[in-house]
Amino acid sequence: MNRKQRRGARKQPPSSGSQRTATAGNPADQLFTEAEQLQRRHKLDDAIRLYKRLLLLKPDHAQANNNVALVLLAQGKRSEASAHFAQALTLMPQLFEQYNAVCDTLAAVLPPIGAAMQRALAARPNRLSADQLLAADDHAAVRADPLLRCMLEAVPARNIGLELVLTALRAAFTADASDENALSFCCALAKQCFINEYVFAVTAEEEAQVERLTAAIGDALSAGAGIAPMQLAVLAMYAPLHRLPFADALLTNAWPAPLEAVVTQQIREPRQEVALRPAIPRLTAIVDETSLRVQQQYEENPYPRGINLAGNVQPVSLDRHLRAKFPTAAFTPLAKSGPLDILVPGCGTGLGAQVAQMYDAHVLAVDLSLASLAYAKRTTPAALASRIEYVQGDILKLGAIGRTFDFIEVTGVLHHMADPLEGWRVLLALLQPGGIMHLGFYSELGRRDVVDARAFIAERGYAATPADIRRCRQDILQTPHASVARFTDFFSTSECRDLLFHVQESRMTIPAIKDFVDSHGLKFIGFDLDDATAQKYREAFAAQGWSMSDLAKWHAVEMANPDMFSGMFQLWVQRNG
Repeated sequence: MNRKQRRGARKQPPSSGSQRTATAGNPADQLFTEAEQLQRRHKLDDAIRLYKRLLLLKPDHAQANNNVALVLLAQGKRSEASAHFAQALTLMPQLFEQYNAVCDTLAAVLPPIGAAMQRALAARPNRLSADQLLAADDHAAVRADPLLRCMLEAVPARNIGLELVLTALRAAFTADASDENALSFCCALAKQCFINEYVFAVTAEEEAQVERLTAAIGDALSAGAGIAPMQLAVLAMYAPLHRLPFADALLTNAWPAPLEAVVTQQIREPRQEVALRPAIPRLTAIVDETSLRVQQQYEENPYPRGINLAGNVQPVSLDRHLRAKFPTAAFTPLAKSGPLDILVPGCGTGLGAQVAQMYDAHVLAVDLSLASLAYAKRTTPAALASRIEYVQGDILKLGAIGRTFDFIEVTGVLHHMADPLEGWRVLLALLQPGGIMHLGFYSELGRRDVVDARAFIAERGYAATPADIRRCRQDILQTPHASVARFTDFFSTSECRDLLFHVQESRMTIPAIKDFVDSHGLKFIGFDLDDATAQKYREAFAAQGWSMSDLAKWHAVEMANPDMFSGMFQLWVQRNG
């Protein structure tokens, strides 16, 4: 789970599509409850009939779409099931947080892709062609599948087997491919490559093809000749169109709808971000040497791209959220009427909008990188925009802004400072008495394989360039360091740079966190854990007579379970009132 996903996992359950009992007088809820009951009793035809009546009333009911898909799949109607699974994911993008489960679903609705993934993995390090991975009759089905297209257009392909298959499919496309789904699928794959920032492996033959295509399209534009849409779609699978010298000329052409969407993604939207940069205020100076190095990294690689806000989210109070997450914790509710004042330092490309979506709040979202802020501002939904103020600044200088906040959300940021504890102290001074802070730190113990991989990278001399990141990923998969591919950050260029090539990384231990918490009079509320794990440790702590707020006991737990915090420590603390 990458940082974006960990943040998204804190969202509340969807406000529609998850109800288990009917709301009186609500026909949609009543239909959903009746359909689920029929589904559980295996009366599938009757269940489908009611689900489809419900979807006529409420097409955006995510759970109904998912349940319809499950029933259709059980009936062997794979193509129809795929379309409804795709619709459920579109309505609730947070489901992509369980990406391997989504891949399992894809293999169920599209068996040839599942078999191809297995063949590709078995052949490593040899690279199989598309024709070696798929039977001749399977190509058309793969290109037409709705769930696969949805996955390609939404998030990076976070599965090695699927990446290998997609890499082979990309190499098989030629500019004269002509079956009816070829252009649409090629455009979906171009969107995928733009989202993952062209992290797939590239052969010398493909590089030569890209050079020839670039020259041919440039010559055609100069001569006023037409360009075959497939030519441009193939090129967009290998290079971002906005960086081409003739990008402006491409905006004047009329393209088929799938390619027009690619042109928007790869030219219009990056241009919008450039136009937004000058209007973003600078809140503080940025002069610290480490801050400047980190800023440069995120100007080159805004982290992460491809933000998808959770769907069907009902705002919740922070007090209610914490009580649900930590039912036995002794924290003091904020009990504030009206919107919270929230600070999100190191907001990156999307955390400000995620926090504003989750809570009734006014958000000050701060980041070092204008590229990240411009991306965040462009992708913020209009309904949230008035509640978020995006500004450029450095955490180390925020003490001078003359403001305090009810809640500070700072995950995945402090460990990229020269002294994370100094950053924590600065932010603590901005927290109102009784205020809440949510923090994230890399674990020294949980991140040991990443440390070893970073040493391997330094020893081999890989540079933090797109070409070297591509090469390093392929090489590292053939070594004992391949365990780092368990991180979703491994599957795009900017995220892989953040994971393995970061210019500044610090790690923390629970005893160090405990010392800071104790010496600054903070109350430890708890660690973020998934529901099942949290319940497991509530029972284990209770059986031993331990307090869940005892960080010394949590240190013992981590020592016994060294991979428990392999992502990061995410902890909640409260300042004494």
